[in-house]
Amino acid sequence: MASVKTHQALLALLQEKEISGAAVTLAEILACTGWKESTYLTYWNKGQLSQFLNETAPNTYAASNVVALDDAAFTGMLSQSKHRRELGHNCRSRLAKALLRKSRDNMLLALELYNRPSLDNRMDAFVLCFCTAWEQLLKAILVERDGEESIFRAATKKKAGIRETISLRACLERNYQKDDLVRRNLERITYYRDQAVHLLMPEIQGPVSRLFQSGVMNYGQAFDAFAKQPFISEARSGLLTMVGDLRTPNHAFLRSRYGEQVGDEVAELAANLTSESESVDDMAFAIPLSVRWTFERRDANGKTLAVASADEGIEGLRKAVVVEKPVEREKTHPHLQRDAIAAINQMLRERYSDDDLPKALVKKDREDGRPAINTRDFQAVAWKLKWKRSNNREHHRSTNPELRHYSDLAVEEFVAKVMEDPDFLRRTRESYAHDQKKRRN
Repeated sequence: MASVKTHQALLALLQEKEISGAAVTLAEILACTGWKESTYLTYWNKGQLSQFLNETAPNTYAASNVVALDDAAFTGMLSQSKHRRELGHNCRSRLAKALLRKSRDNMLLALELYNRPSLDNRMDAFVLCFCTAWEQLLKAILVERDGEESIFRAATKKKAGIRETISLRACLERNYQKDDLVRRNLERITYYRDQAVHLLMPEIQGPVSRLFQSGVMNYGQAFDAFAKQPFISEARSGLLTMVGDLRTPNHAFLRSRYGEQVGDEVAELAANLTSESESVDDMAFAIPLSVRWTFERRDANGKTLAVASADEGIEGLRKAVVVEKPVEREKTHPHLQRDAIAAINQMLRERYSDDDLPKALVKKDREDGRPAINTRDFQAVAWKLKWKRSNNREHHRSTNPELRHYSDLAVEEFVAKVMEDPDFLRRTRESYAHDQKKRRN
């Protein structure tokens, strides 16, 4: 990606500050870039500067992570068109950011291990990574809320120069009320990790998975609320694999396989969990079995036909029709035409100088006289790239009322097409005008 002059100046300033260890002020940033304070705040509020700047005092920052970057890489990472938010962009503490990243990685590892059917000990691995992820997330929250010292044990001596941090249970006490079902779910899984991991046998995966499913859902909600972004991309597949058999395992079989004492303990664990889940009957603790999942389709008359139900097991699911998860248009295609044009002009001015823009753009803004695209330009490019022929990644047509919406990808693609070939917009406008004239005749 081509670098921007303002980004080059900012990178040079931040590299100088990081090498010297000196603080950088907002005034210095505005002076070197020529930005208005509102422009800077746009970058800052979107979290695009958080990986390079950590606020140490009002309008004063410590620079980091820039020494090894070149101009093009810095511009690419800073580009507003990507809506790129570094994880932990809203955290003041570097420790909180680090804990948040480690928490996400451990939860993803927990999911990956659990979803491997070839691992007989996947439940053991899951509870270890799951509890670690929760502990790191809760400590990140405490650091931001109460300060870094809040997660360290005050009454213990250092061991080999290393301070001890508080336990997961202590984190829960500081973040959730005693009767909170999220805490109750996590305390139960923590118990399995600490005292009962030997009882997590494959035969009880069905009832235990209901607890795990709720735990992961709770984590996702807590992570999103704190980090202001999901811990896993919406484009990825589901979280935990669906367990086909949710029944309590046969007691006699467990005794014959693991011995009387351990077999009894495994059976008791499964029975108690099933009973407690049904008694609580809340998704925050364990997925209720009263929730009925069906896969449906409609006949020629619009009547709903149940193709399969989840309680039919694998044979039932084989009959199911796989459908694509619907995504809200507001998230995928947020721009009306006028908004898309404004976003394109903003991006062009951020990425390119006033010397470069006239080479590719045809018209000027009526208010400030600077090169800009207008409605005619947008319609011509949309016609050239065939966006309006269907609902696609760039364009979405809604009905009642009929409106056309465009995605961030469309904005990005428009800028790339126009600036990569200086004659693209001129040729496209001419072709579009010829096509319109031909249609009228």
